[in-house]
Amino acid sequence: MYGQEINLSTWAICKMNMLLHNAKGADIQKGDTIREPMHLEGGVLKTFDKVLANPPFSLDNWGHNEAQADPYHRFPYGVPPKSYGDLAFVCHMVASLNNKGKMGTVIPHGVLFRGGAEANIRKGFLKDDLVEAVIGLPGNLFYGTGIPAALLIINKNKPQERKGKVLFIDAS
Repeated sequence: MYGQEINLSTWAICKMNMLLHNAKGADIQKGDTIREPMHLEGGVLKTFDKVLANPPFSLDNWGHNEAQADPYHRFPYGVPPKSYGDLAFVCHMVASLNNKGKMGTVIPHGVLFRGGAEANIRKGFLKDDLVEAVIGLPGNLFYGTGIPAALLIINKNKPQERKGKVLFIDAS
């Protein structure tokens, strides 16, 4: 199990959870995932079968300037806008998947509708047939925010019957 978290309190809670659940060998690093990813192999991002994350919502100081010249090639569909880092984390997760990998992450609804660079990134995900499902969640579900959210499910190896399709679920 691998993870990275910039917030000291959240990182410490995660480390304690790994100990309490006897997750020996879990590699939970403290640091900025966008500016300095820590799970590398031979200077490239380590890739995984599964990625699960709950990144910060609409972070405005996420590393836009650094992403412009990202050495890990995490932004093939474009760099997210400076004011919203949501898709920066999603792009990092997609880049961290192996060719059969699946991921799930929580995103604010705005990620699904905002235009500009975010629209181009979504189009890239759809063109490459990466999006398997979008599950709409109700507002007031997460501590600290009342806005509605969604689960974004990415699958780099969709089964034949799911190719070219996206499942939308309103779970509000």
